[in-house]
Amino acid sequence: MSTSYEIANEQGDIVVRFNGELVDRDALSRLLDFVELESIRKRSQLSKEGAAQLADEIDRSVWERIKHKYSTS
Repeated sequence: MSTSYEIANEQGDIVVRFNGELVDRDALSRLLDFVELESIRKRSQLSKEGAAQLADEIDRSVWERIKHKYSTS
């Protein structure tokens, strides 16, 4: 079975080679972003509750910075 790609391990790096005409660069960039984020997620010690608390803190901080734009006075 012939594949259109090659995967190699070179000095600890995973190298994937394929014909550049096979894939759209933007699509490849999105795929690699996903791989990176998934790696970060797997290493994270943050619980769902901790993530929700962090999101709430970010929301409050952003609101404090922009609420003057929406004030009626």
